[in-house]
Parts: sequence; C-alpha cells; structure tokens
Amino acid sequence: SDDGKLSFDEFKAYFADGVLSGEELHELFHTIDVHNTELLIDDMGFLLILEYFSQHLGEYENVLSVLEDLNITILKAMDKTKKDYQKASNLEQFVTRFLLKETLNQLQSLQSSLECAMETTEEQTRQERQDPTKPEVLSVQWPGKRPARRLQRNNSLLPNSLHFSTGWFEEDSQWMTQINRLQKLIDRLEKK
Repeated sequence: SDDGKLSFDEFKAYFADGVLSGEELHELFHTIDVHNTELLIDDMGFLLILEYFSQHLGEYENVLSVLEDLNITILKAMDKTKKDYQKASNLEQFVTRFLLKETLNQLQSLQSSLECAMETTEEQTRQERQDPTKPEVLSVQWPGKRPARRLQRNNSLLPNSLHFSTGWFEEDSQWMTQINRLQKLIDRLEKK
C-alpha cells in the first residue's frame, strides 16, 4: 500500500501461491515479522522480507543476478535502438526488428519454461498434500499470466502424464534450439 506498511492481508495477497494455507502464510508472516508488530513497515519491513528470502536463495541467487544483468543489457539495447533506428538503413532496421523479435521469442520461451516449472512444483506439492483444491484462492492477477493457457497446461500436468515428467526437458530442448539458432545468426552477422 501507499502508507509504507505491509499488513498481513497485503502480505497474503502478494505471497499467496495457491498452495500454502492461510495459516501457513500467517506463520510465514510472523517468521519474517521478527518484531511482532503485525505490520512490516517502510524500509525495515522490506529489509526483513529481503533478509528472510536471501537466506533461502540457493541456486536462484545466480539466476536473479543474471536476470538483473539481462534486464540492464536489454534496456541499454532498446535505448540504443530508440536513438539509432530512424537513421538506420532499411536493412539495418530489418535486422533490428528481427533481433527484437528473436529476443522476445527467447524471453517468452524462458517464461514458458518457468511457468511450466512453477505449475509443476505447485501441482506436485498439492498432490503430496493430497489436497486437489487450492486452500487460498485470491483474485490477484499477476502481470504476464495467461489464465486460459494455464488451465490447459494444468490439465496436462497430472502426475501420470508424460508431460509432467518430461515437460521441463522438452521446454529446455526447445529453448536450447532457439538459443543455438540465434547464436548462429549472430555469428553470421558479426562475420559480415
């Protein structure tokens, strides 16, 4: 909220993943709220959340670091494109549009792999808990989510389905194919 305070309800709306129950979310909130204020306030609240999650980053510390670098790199490239595009030749403009499209395709492929992994882990956790329904259903729409597609994919992620056990591999294989294709194209462009 704009008041600089994060209440439990706001915490729950942001962190509810459809797997943890309200009670488990409340327990997590109190684990983070070491001062038992029932509010995570301003920078101190942010620092408490940051400290909690930083203890559990593991391999994702590298992932988040690379994503931050990637974000900066993409923004720099787009800024340069914005400055140079109008005065570029038709061929240079075409190459720029192509590279933007390929970059977007790569990011969408990566997003698809991440969504699949996230949905698979959520489904696996629900199966382990033997609770096929979501304990907390909130009407929070996250940016970039596609509900209809997610429903279709959820139907194919049953534990006995082939996609459940090989989905990540298939996604990674497609992603690597696209990366290799893009790398070959970049190599050819650099040689010219």
